[in-house]
Formats: sequence, structure tokens, C-alpha cells
Amino acid sequence: MPLINTTEVVDRHNRPAINSRVMIRTFFINDGEFTDPYQISSVHVFQRSQNLSPSTILTTNGLVASGSASAAAMIFGVSGNGVVGSDLSLAESAYSGAAGTTTILPAPPGHVNQVLSCSALSGVYRLGKGEFACVLDGVIGSSLSGVDENGTVLMNTATAARRYTDIWTVKLVEGSDFKTFINYFETFDDSFISVTEPLLLRTKNTLYNRQVILGSKTDLKIGTEITVENENIDESVRNIFKESVVTSATVVIKKLNEDANLPSRVTVVSSTNVNITSDNTIVYSLNTDTALVDGDGPTLNQDDLGSRRGTYALQATYSVLAERIVSPMMYFVIK
Repeated sequence: MPLINTTEVVDRHNRPAINSRVMIRTFFINDGEFTDPYQISSVHVFQRSQNLSPSTILTTNGLVASGSASAAAMIFGVSGNGVVGSDLSLAESAYSGAAGTTTILPAPPGHVNQVLSCSALSGVYRLGKGEFACVLDGVIGSSLSGVDENGTVLMNTATAARRYTDIWTVKLVEGSDFKTFINYFETFDDSFISVTEPLLLRTKNTLYNRQVILGSKTDLKIGTEITVENENIDESVRNIFKESVVTSATVVIKKLNEDANLPSRVTVVSSTNVNITSDNTIVYSLNTDTALVDGDGPTLNQDDLGSRRGTYALQATYSVLAERIVSPMMYFVIK
């Protein structure tokens, strides 16, 4: 599972259960490159069933209407000015993964009035260049709270398995107007299944990349096909395994040397820094300028590597239920 500051979360595309920590992540891209916006204002979550068109939520300027904000199921915001690069509340380390408590006085004799403090849960966090996320924490559910633009505390009501709309209000460049970006996600209550016999699973991996150009930064994509071989398993259960069952993936890449004076295999990458898509594709971003110089994971000895161009072998390790799967070696060439 992906992590935000060491806390496991479930990506919005990976059939998240309503009682899980759902990572509502978005990427900002400009001219083909991941780009940070200048300023983040807020993220509003609405039920799609109640807000089927943008006109029911937004003003004529394309911003969330003040009257609509109170109808939001949840609001995520920033505690500072929201300017990327200077507002420390946007740092990934600002997410605690756990609520604190705040004591409210006065209280009845012998009692202490306490409420959950969600200041370290209800923010927006920068995970990388152009990559931002907030976390709909289903673990604490309706105890999660956010603060609207007027400072009013809004309790989370996105606690049922249904489809939602998330609206990001951002300023792309300094001096520009705020604008909104609209995305969608769905939470589920059928992520629990019951079967009457052990599942017989067969996996097949395919590396989609065959050639990589030296000096490039390329996403290596490893497709995973999962087949349920039990004859008596219902088709609805089989279909679940087509989505979001691969977890805890690691990618190892080794250079294959033909020179007898060099080690036959040299590990250049051993990384858990991967993404897993909703169709069980494992994605590792290979930066040939760094991984083939310093290594990604292991310390790389350039004398052992030889030429950076040549044939490389990739092996993925990942979990499916209780099984730990190690893929066959898959090969690609760096030219």
C-alpha cells in the first residue's frame, strides 16, 4: 500500500473500503511536466448523488459557492497561506495519521469534555512535484472534521459507500485567479468477501517497456494478470481480482554484463517506491541519470557496472492475499 508519512493509505482507484484511509490524490501537469501550483486553497468533497452537475456547486466564476460549502461532505484545507514551498502545513510530514484530543471546558463534575483534534489529518499534503493528496480517514469516520473558509468546523459525512466528487481550488501561478479542478472517486462496502474454499490464484507479469534511452526518466510498467482457477467461485468474486489486489510491491533491476572481467549481474535498483494502478499494474520511475550512477537502494560501484548501456533484468515482488509472488526475470535494453 502507498504511504503518507509512514501511514498506510488506500489510493482512490484501488476500490477503497469506506472504513479505510482513502488517499484522494491528484497530479498537476503543465506542458507535459509535473508542476506545482502556486497556491492550494481547499478540497471539497460532495456526494455525487446530490450534486450531479458543476452548476449545482460552483458559481459563475467556477469556484465553490459559499452556500455549497456548508453542504460538503468534508472539507480539507491548509493551516497557513497555502503557498507551495513556504507553507509548512503542506509538507507530507505534517500528516500524523492519528487524531489528537482537545479538552473543552467547562465539563460536568467528574467528567472531561474531549473532542478529536484533526488538524494533522484534515490538511492537503505535497507528496512530490505536482503531486498532492488529502486523506478521507474512514478509521475515525464521522469524528473526522475540517474547517470551511469562514472558520466553521464541518464534521465528515462522507461515511457511506457511494460515489463522491472532490473539487480542488488552486491558484496556478502568482497573480492569477483561483480555479477549480473536479475529480471523482468511489468508496465500497463490498471489499469484504466470503469464499468456501481456498482460492487458487495464478499470476502472470508482463514488462511493457522493451527499450529505454540513456539519459531519460521512464516509467517502467509491469502488468499483472490474476486468474482465479477455482471452478466453483462466482464470477463476481473473480472480477474483484481484476482490480486492486496487488500490494507491497518491490522492484529490483540488475545489469547483465557479458564482459568476463565484470560481475555477471550488478544490482542497480531495489526499491519499494512504486505505484500500483487500479488494474494491478506496478509502475516504477527509472531515472537513468541517477539510478545508473549512484544506484536506487543499493550502493552502486561504477567499476562493477561497466557501460551503462546494455541489457537489464527486472524482477517484481508483491503480495496477493497471503501469497508473496516473485515474478520471472523480465528484460529490457538501455540504449
